[in-house]
Amino acid sequence: MLRNYDPDQDRWTLVQPMHEKRLGVGVVVVNRLLYAIGGFNGIDRLTTVECYHPENNEWTFVKPMQYERSGAGVAAINQYIYVVGGFDGTRQLSTVERYDTENHIWELIAPVGIARSALSLTSLDGKLYAIGGFDGTNFLSIVEVYDPKTNTWEQGTPLNSGRSGHASAVIYQPACATNFMDCMDAETTKRSGSDPCPDQTSKREYNNQMGHNFPSKENGAEGKALQEI
Repeated sequence: MLRNYDPDQDRWTLVQPMHEKRLGVGVVVVNRLLYAIGGFNGIDRLTTVECYHPENNEWTFVKPMQYERSGAGVAAINQYIYVVGGFDGTRQLSTVERYDTENHIWELIAPVGIARSALSLTSLDGKLYAIGGFDGTNFLSIVEVYDPKTNTWEQGTPLNSGRSGHASAVIYQPACATNFMDCMDAETTKRSGSDPCPDQTSKREYNNQMGHNFPSKENGAEGKALQEI
């Protein structure tokens, strides 16, 4: 059973189910198309990949991965989908596959340094962050960062504690915003045709009075953060 969520209507709606049942599946969106990658069907780990077209509410199979896996990290940069690690039913994997959604080609790229499953994978500024996971014995705090320009992984700042089966996401804060509520103000004023950047002095004064301390361009923050849950 699959549902999609409409935030404008605050409503969940049933959509067409996938052709294969799967858990430990990786999902990602590229050009409005939703890809469901690998997973476990109760008997086997899967190489299969399905693509959902929201306009016609239909799933189609695309080219499968080279390695069967569940619990992999999945993320996208531009037209490419990256699948990192996972579990093949016997061992944790370090292999990484990349799918070109325009040319429909899978290829192997540089593996991660630590084989693991149940990790999270997030893209930020053209790089991939492979965060935490399980190596078959331990829950990991390790973070590895992939640069597609050099096809290399390097060590990132580790988590404060080991974890697996978690989620991670990136939040971008507009440069004109001194707190995240300003994003709502900007959206409202954009729809009404007025200035999308509110007066910053009054916003800062309000936040100082309320004890808020949000990053902004003026205090050197880049206005974005990688969150993990």
